[in-house]
Amino acid sequence: MASQLASMQSTYTCNGSASWPQRSAAQPSSCSLPYIANPYRSSAVLKSIGASSRSGWRGVGGASSIATHASHNNKPDQPRAQPIYLQHHHSHQGQSYHDATRTVKIARPRRVAPHQPHTAAVVAVPDAAPATSPSSPSTNGDGEMSTSTSVAPSAAWGWWDSLPSRYRIILGTACSFIICNLDKVNLSVCIIPMARDYGWSPTTVGLVQSAFFWGYMLCQLPGGYFNSKLGGRRILPAGVLLYSAATGIVPAVAATVPGLCLSRAVVGFGQATAPSAATDIVARAVPPSERARAVTFIFSGFHVGSILGLLAAPWLIAHAGWRSVFVTFGALGLVWWLWFEQGIMSRITSTEPDFAKRLVTDSRKLSAPSASGATTSAVTAADPPPLPWRAFLRSTPVRALAYTHFANNWFHYTMLAWLPTYFVDTLSVDLLHASQTALLPPLAGIVAGTAAGAAADALISRGMALSWVRKLMQNIAFLLPTVLLVAACTPEVADNSGATVAAITVALGVSSCSLAGLFCTHQDMNPKYASILLGLTNTTAAIPGVLGVASVGYLFERTESWEVALFLPSAFFMVTAAAVYTLWGRNEPIDFDAADNSPFKFEMRLQSLRRAASKALNLGRGLDSAAVELNTDLRLQQQQQATRRDIGAGLRAAGAGAVRRLRGALSGLNGGSSSSGGAAGGGEERRE
Repeated sequence: MASQLASMQSTYTCNGSASWPQRSAAQPSSCSLPYIANPYRSSAVLKSIGASSRSGWRGVGGASSIATHASHNNKPDQPRAQPIYLQHHHSHQGQSYHDATRTVKIARPRRVAPHQPHTAAVVAVPDAAPATSPSSPSTNGDGEMSTSTSVAPSAAWGWWDSLPSRYRIILGTACSFIICNLDKVNLSVCIIPMARDYGWSPTTVGLVQSAFFWGYMLCQLPGGYFNSKLGGRRILPAGVLLYSAATGIVPAVAATVPGLCLSRAVVGFGQATAPSAATDIVARAVPPSERARAVTFIFSGFHVGSILGLLAAPWLIAHAGWRSVFVTFGALGLVWWLWFEQGIMSRITSTEPDFAKRLVTDSRKLSAPSASGATTSAVTAADPPPLPWRAFLRSTPVRALAYTHFANNWFHYTMLAWLPTYFVDTLSVDLLHASQTALLPPLAGIVAGTAAGAAADALISRGMALSWVRKLMQNIAFLLPTVLLVAACTPEVADNSGATVAAITVALGVSSCSLAGLFCTHQDMNPKYASILLGLTNTTAAIPGVLGVASVGYLFERTESWEVALFLPSAFFMVTAAAVYTLWGRNEPIDFDAADNSPFKFEMRLQSLRRAASKALNLGRGLDSAAVELNTDLRLQQQQQATRRDIGAGLRAAGAGAVRRLRGALSGLNGGSSSSGGAAGGGEERRE
């Protein structure tokens, strides 16, 4: 290594002038040196000197790379920098040079054949002052002692740093779907020992399992609206935290059926945001040419979650009891939230603010992503138009899509909830082997979904009409499983456990072709309203979770036939939905803002009734006011009459008193006159 460095000259090309002009801390300086092996072809770890692990390094490769080859900076309009001498470090990972403001690490060269050219790639350190820490001293080219600190990003994460941001978001979303189905499938396994512990009947078991879909159906429209307004990037982590917490408290409330049903309803309420959040993220960030693969990759997380849940839940039940399943799966949600927020989104926010802003802006203000996958599409400043709810409901393709979604979910929800119980009952195996057998359909679903997504994108790229591709995939997803379910009802297949398991496995696996069919249709119709459209159709599609799961338990308790309770209803809905989607489904863009959003006739009638009721209410209020005024007048009249009566009585009393006094005075006068006459007569008598 020392001989190789000695053979190198200290003159090289650098971005900047010989005097190292000042730059902002966010603008890196980039230099290149000849005769150093390319770090992509080197097994050495690329290190940086003079910056901490939080100094804003970005990975080498892809759009985020700041590594350059020697020819990149060799431009005629750029002056050459003055020579800077290299500094040796006591490390066999590589060497570095530095001056007063920056330190640059040079990758260790790899031994190559003599005829292979040597290229250099040097990662630049921003101009911000590096954080220093104690290290071994070294001597620079001028003989002065200096110290530097090296922080090396691990080469194992190079592939992650080189991924475009939309791929990291898609991977994180797929992992959330894994946790989502872990918390959904855990009850289908734990319900068997729980039913034994608490003595539940099949009807009660069906009621408990259907409680999940109460909250799931309730939150579909609000979830779609808030995903569109705030961005699925915000709503998805909040939903994961909610349903993980509700899963963790199941052991505390499982003793009472109402408490358990409420906790499962909260789990469903939180998980209702996941499909619309994923749809919103794909519509914002992924171009149509990659959409089928992105959707199938994300929604395949459901199958992976089912596999992991069916593997882990029986093991946890056998070693720690069924309560440990809910506690463990609930804790995984918190781990995912920390990774998604701190490991993915915080980095995207700091390095790609335009993309981060696009993910959280009201989708009605966004333009569609370009066909090349660019994620910096314009954000309009105008206020978004009101949501065209009536246009959604009035659209025949939307109604056809809602029924298609209903039929798809009837099949999946009933099978997901009852498959372990079905295998225990029909195959006469224990819970562990029943769960292991139930792993086969999700595995087949991953294979079929991946193949369907790749095939759909390939057909579209070769010029096949988008609508034909979607309908082809959806008909495969419905018609072939229908044939297999009907075959499973025949004695030849029903009496053969291997044939039954094979038929169910293939049926559930092939049904995953819906990921390249109906689950891409919402984005095809209108990317701006994709999450709201999914929330709308998923509201209808949540009904099978409430009615379908409970009806299977009720029908099986009455008929004791899995064919009647589980297989035939799904076959009926899938056949009819295939016809509806083919005849009335549409994948061409629909401008719902320009569609008819006028009130429905029933709304106009309701408005007329409302106006009539308002008039009657106003009339009643007027009559009440008139009555109040009349009562007020009557009270005033009564008060006036009472006042007059009081005055008259007072006058009469005063008159009577005056008369009495007058009479008294007159009687006094009369009495005095009589006394005088009597005295005079007496005197006369005496004189006589």
